[in-house]
Amino acid sequence: MAHLLAERKPYLLLLVLLTFNLGLMSSRIKSAGQRSILEEAILSLASPFLKAASWVGHGVSGTWTEYVDLRGVQRENRRLGEKIDALALKAQEAEEERQELQRLRDLLDLRDSVPWTTLTARVIARGVDGSARIVTVDRGSHDGVRLNQPVLTPRGIVGRIIEAAPGTSKVQTILDPNSGAAGLIQRTRVQGMIVGEGERTCRMEYVSDLSNVEVGDVIVTSGLDQIYPKGYTIGVVESIGEGEGLTKLVAIRPEVDFRRLEEVLVVLKTEGPPEKSAR
Repeated sequence: MAHLLAERKPYLLLLVLLTFNLGLMSSRIKSAGQRSILEEAILSLASPFLKAASWVGHGVSGTWTEYVDLRGVQRENRRLGEKIDALALKAQEAEEERQELQRLRDLLDLRDSVPWTTLTARVIARGVDGSARIVTVDRGSHDGVRLNQPVLTPRGIVGRIIEAAPGTSKVQTILDPNSGAAGLIQRTRVQGMIVGEGERTCRMEYVSDLSNVEVGDVIVTSGLDQIYPKGYTIGVVESIGEGEGLTKLVAIRPEVDFRRLEEVLVVLKTEGPPEKSAR
């Protein structure tokens, strides 16, 4: 074996030299793209790895860019959300002011129609259980408020003053079962006594069974109780039933929404039964 290799050694050396020379020659031969055959071979072998590296690099770069963009969008959305909330709050405040202004305008119109000095007041509290039978207003004896003075709104009567402290007063509304107001049916002039039934309704008592009363009839004050101005709305007949003896029980839905009562007008009357002036 060693003898065989010794004999072929010159040939093997010649093969190595020829291969090396061929490599040198191929490195100098340029292809049409001005690259050598060796360079083309190396690029062909390295191309898959270079593409993979480029894809990874672009992927990482794109992901980072998308992350940065996403953070920017989130910040912008948060800023726009805060701006929308601020605008919504301003819109609510503007609407509240508009409604209050309209209520005060209606109250001023009512004041012009009352033939006595009047005083505007705000409802600041309700009964201990949140009921509307008794409400507290922010005007008192220092403002000229006295017992039994009537309290009105543009929609109708609220009640009367039952307690006057220096800075506040309590109003007994027509919903209170202990209240009473002389009223009449506007259409037929049938008279009766209006008594509260709780939180939302009243009833008209002492109405003869022969009286002409219909659902939908408007009930107004008669002025005979010497407290409420004559001709102001109390409510509307909601239902008619049988009362005691030869009477009808007339259920009334008050015109004033006591659950939303905010501003009222206190009539600072002095003496004599008031009458509603013509508008």
